[in-house]
Amino acid sequence: MKKIVYTLITSAIVLLATASSVFACIYWAYQPKAPKSLQK
Repeated sequence: MKKIVYTLITSAIVLLATASSVFACIYWAYQPKAPKSLQK
């Protein structure tokens, strides 16, 4: 049972990381002047 939970959590984290990185790449590609707003 624990293996299934850990697998689901890991899959969710990987999916979130992939989606966020893809979104960041697309956002950066469409807005070349973004680095100013990314400096936090």
